Amino acid sequence: QPGARGRVRAATRRTAPAGAPRWPGPLPPAARAVVVTAYGPDAPIPGGLWHWAVKDIPAGTDGLGHGAGAEKDPVLPAGAVQLANDLGQAAYSGVQPPPGTGTHRLVICVTALDTSALDTPEGASLALVNILMTGHTLGRGIIIPTSQAPSA
Repeated sequence: QPGARGRVRAATRRTAPAGAPRWPGPLPPAARAVVVTAYGPDAPIPGGLWHWAVKDIPAGTDGLGHGAGAEKDPVLPAGAVQLANDLGQAAYSGVQPPPGTGTHRLVICVTALDTSALDTPEGASLALVNILMTGHTLGRGIIIPTSQAPSA
């Protein structure tokens, strides 16, 4: 649901955000694939931090399971592709706000597309992936869990 809020632990667990996103509701009828992204707008660097992206998830899939964001041998549906995040890892980088930086949001988007495979150049930034999705987007669900940084 757009604007839904939840909590995630600041942790070193890096297999998928908030236990892995699920989208049990129906996708738009013309949907052929889904893209999942996770973005941290409150990271203490200019422009925030893209933590994760998975593209080309078949539309018949209703979520990603534990281990979907693992760097080595990710547990993904057939055909799905994990993209490099802002840390250069094809993995979920985890929510680890630096001490003393307060509450951090993690914007998790599930975007339904009208194409089964989003054509992205090798090494494309996640900002570019979002731009390339624009002409193919049929609908989007957003959840924004928060995490509290440890005290300084």
